[in-house]
Amino acid sequence: MKLLTWTPIIFSRKGFLRDEENKPYLPRNVFEEAITSAVIFYYIKKDKQLENRVKKYLTTKGLKLDEIAKDVKKMVLEKYPVMDELEIPERVYLPEDKIRKEYVEIFDLKEKIDVGGFKTEVFKGTVEVEINSPHMEKLKAACHSYAEALARMEKDLLEDHPLAELFYNELLNELKHWEIPLRLGMWTEVHFKGDLLFFWRIKEVRNFLLKELGIDIRPRYVLYLPKERATTGWCELKRETD
Repeated sequence: MKLLTWTPIIFSRKGFLRDEENKPYLPRNVFEEAITSAVIFYYIKKDKQLENRVKKYLTTKGLKLDEIAKDVKKMVLEKYPVMDELEIPERVYLPEDKIRKEYVEIFDLKEKIDVGGFKTEVFKGTVEVEINSPHMEKLKAACHSYAEALARMEKDLLEDHPLAELFYNELLNELKHWEIPLRLGMWTEVHFKGDLLFFWRIKEVRNFLLKELGIDIRPRYVLYLPKERATTGWCELKRETD
């Protein structure tokens, strides 16, 4: 398969990982995390019983911040083991000539302002990725459902800000035609990234976690590239055609 980066990928504030020969790459877990977030969202949305179970867990006193994402993932994947037998390379190497350093803004979607930033490596290009799974159609459905919901939620937070019209409207139209959409790499600095996407709109859960743990699970802060006029990490996995 080919990975098409429609907007640049960031791995970390320090840049991309590099091997012993200083060649840059994306590690396997970048793909696993992106697909897992989609699977969690999709099956909680699809299964009311699972939704209620996770909701009950998320509104229980004594939650530990570092265990929440792991516990929610376990609940979903025990019932829907679609990540089993997923084959992804340990390292996906990136062409050096497609990596550049750029200034990245931390954009507050709620207040619609830049609240900080940093300079780091970004990658935009196309690379080969050998991904295989006996559950590929289910993963594809999950990735579509999640990516479209994530883009729509970010757009809704922006309300009438120009970025909603100039970037997100077009993105939402394009996503429908992508084979397997993914949100890859570092695209937010929110603790849970997209793992609790389904519950961002459920005020009871959001307010409980805010009170209990002092953390807002909404995607309020995203990474934005002024030169690209785009938020980061929007990618597509596409089967190669002869």
